[in-house]
Amino acid sequence: MKFIKKILFLVLVLVIAFCGFVGYIIITDYSPEAIEAAIILNDNEVSITGNKFTVTSFNIGYCGLDKDQDFFLDGGTMSHSSSLEKTEENLEAVKTYIETQNSDFYFLQEVDEKGSRSFNVNQRDSITDYFSDYTVTFSYNFKAKWIPIPVLDPLGSAYGGLMNLSLFSPLKSSRYALPGEEPFPKKYFELDRSIMEDVYVLENGKKLYMINIHLSAYDKGGTIRAEQVQFMIDYINDIYDENENYIIFGGDWNHLLDISKFTDDLPGWVATLPDELFDTGFNLAYDTNVNTVRDDNAPYVEGVNFETVIDGFLVSPNITIDLVEGGDLGFENSDHNPVTLTFILED
Repeated sequence: MKFIKKILFLVLVLVIAFCGFVGYIIITDYSPEAIEAAIILNDNEVSITGNKFTVTSFNIGYCGLDKDQDFFLDGGTMSHSSSLEKTEENLEAVKTYIETQNSDFYFLQEVDEKGSRSFNVNQRDSITDYFSDYTVTFSYNFKAKWIPIPVLDPLGSAYGGLMNLSLFSPLKSSRYALPGEEPFPKKYFELDRSIMEDVYVLENGKKLYMINIHLSAYDKGGTIRAEQVQFMIDYINDIYDENENYIIFGGDWNHLLDISKFTDDLPGWVATLPDELFDTGFNLAYDTNVNTVRDDNAPYVEGVNFETVIDGFLVSPNITIDLVEGGDLGFENSDHNPVTLTFILED
């Protein structure tokens, strides 16, 4: 009888502890408004001039998804960077690449401010300080005090988001929450997906909308991604005016951009874009010659891991796509490769 009582007491303690943890996660959950002002980390107060520009998009994988890493949500076992030293090494490589590109704009995804998954390396402030001549805006899409999975090696805490760099000062910078919510309790451990919009006033009084995106990846059946693409279609229909506004979306779509690379066995984190998106008249811009993402089910081996193109840009019809070039970095420091667009704003 005493043994049974001890077992029941232990079970009760575990149940109370679990309920307490769930309550803590719910109470501390990050719940942003539908539209919020983004954080301006540095403002160079430079007005935008000219009509030909370059923009580079790069998902830096919180500087923890280098070629020697896999990821548990993709079928691997790892849940965070391999070491503090490796995280710092990856960050330095990312900054070096950004510097060599010398682009007018940058869209960066998965930039950590802090978190156990990246050994609390403040990538956000490090990049801001390094590129002090750029205006830097930032918005969170991940604020998790503790993620308890995988059980034997939890991902832990993660505070990260979207980051824009620009040689020019925007009129405003805003975070838009994307629709779609994972079921309980998964929704408390997933990214709060969003876009970040920087608006620039041109010399002729028109506006340029530069929008950093990072769409969902692990929603079963792609239903949430479909809602997010519909959000973008509605945004376009609301904002776009060929006589007033220019619009560029860029980032990690988690959708197949190069349809020629379609196969019947696409991983679940890759979806296809609906035709309705192109009914807007907007055009995709991507490099067919450089894959921008690799499967994280195992450390990277060229020719073994699945690769495809999911990073690139969507531009309004009044913008000419001059050149699109992927940066083939061999997934050395991130599970993504960067891509750069040269574009011209037409009168």
